Amino acid sequence: MNGPLVLAIESATSCVGCALGTPAGVLASTHSTRGRHHAESLAPQIQQVVAEAGAVIADIEMIAVDVGPGLYTGLRVGITTARAMAHTLSVPMLAVTSVEAIAHANRNSGALTVAIDARRGEVFHSTFVFDSTGAMTGSEPGVATADQVDTRESTIVVGDGALVYAESFARLGLTVDVDAVHLPMPEAVLELAVSRLDKAVDPTAIEPLYLRRPDAVAKWEGAAR
Repeated sequence: MNGPLVLAIESATSCVGCALGTPAGVLASTHSTRGRHHAESLAPQIQQVVAEAGAVIADIEMIAVDVGPGLYTGLRVGITTARAMAHTLSVPMLAVTSVEAIAHANRNSGALTVAIDARRGEVFHSTFVFDSTGAMTGSEPGVATADQVDTRESTIVVGDGALVYAESFARLGLTVDVDAVHLPMPEAVLELAVSRLDKAVDPTAIEPLYLRRPDAVAKWEGAAR
């Protein structure tokens, strides 16, 4: 086998899934978009990709997970599952962000802005610049209304937030690429993870990138005023 066997877990948005592979490529992957059924979907998916790859759980040597930004419940499910497996297997972990995963799936030789629907009229966003080899550098992820997103370096916007707020981005002079990959996918998480194996850390170092409080907390505080 070419390099460590890595399990990648994705659950930051409405997409929940996983992929198994090595630096040589993806061996098996699956995903679904079942709304808020992340907890029910993830464990069977992990069993599925491991079986399809002809492996067993004990063969996994690293675990990668999308740490956000994204929706609170999905992130909690994915990161909790990833940490628990890593502790049980005594293996290190790798963190990938949701905006990186979407940018990686849509990489080109220019620049693009990723906008993930954050609900409440906002998007999680980051702008990525690609060099001639496809290597990317991205701005620090933020949360804002579509009208407030800084898009000075790019002319294209992708992500489910781009679709939801297409009119707002059009007013900023951006083109929404309707044919793009608009959700973070487990294959992209895996590909990014195996490109940064030297950044593997102890599971205790993996933290979610929420960027704001959960919707339920905001609603409760608003009702309490």
